[in-house]
Amino acid sequence: MGRKTSITYMNEILEKYKKEKGGEMSSYLLEPTRKQIKEACLWLLDRRKEKYDERILDRFFKFKEGENKMHAIERVKGDRFKPIVNFLTGETKSTTPANLELISWLIDFKPRPLSVYLGSIYESDEEITQRYDHQKRQLTQLKKEVGITEIPETKVIHENNKSITIISQINPSLKITTIVSL
Repeated sequence: MGRKTSITYMNEILEKYKKEKGGEMSSYLLEPTRKQIKEACLWLLDRRKEKYDERILDRFFKFKEGENKMHAIERVKGDRFKPIVNFLTGETKSTTPANLELISWLIDFKPRPLSVYLGSIYESDEEITQRYDHQKRQLTQLKKEVGITEIPETKVIHENNKSITIISQINPSLKITTIVSL
């Protein structure tokens, strides 16, 4: 996996859009129009509320303090969505960060927003499978070198971008917990 940048973020969002045609929102985004994008925003407003989503919407729509967000979106002129349509249909090759974040919210791209994406350790399914296969080969080689015929049952019980917690059961009464910092 290469270094993450704002360009890779944009490319991955566009790739997800092209692959899934908007996913859950495909009825709005398959052949996007300004009106459909606005309707998708209205439909998702009270349904998609993850940690940073409110900031993404505030950045794009520039809501006023205490303003009814549903009414504010309804009042937005369709021209505000034209650059998003142009980007999704390939008429333009890039778009503003605020537009890109709104697209990430619409298609449920994760991790979002860009600041979270840049700080995340994200692996594709293929990379996870490759890492697992590599670790399995290493374990088999280690067993041969040490002459171990049986490895205790081992499970990963917690994993995040900073550490992995592994528990090994040597016998019914002895469990060893190992925490590995990354």
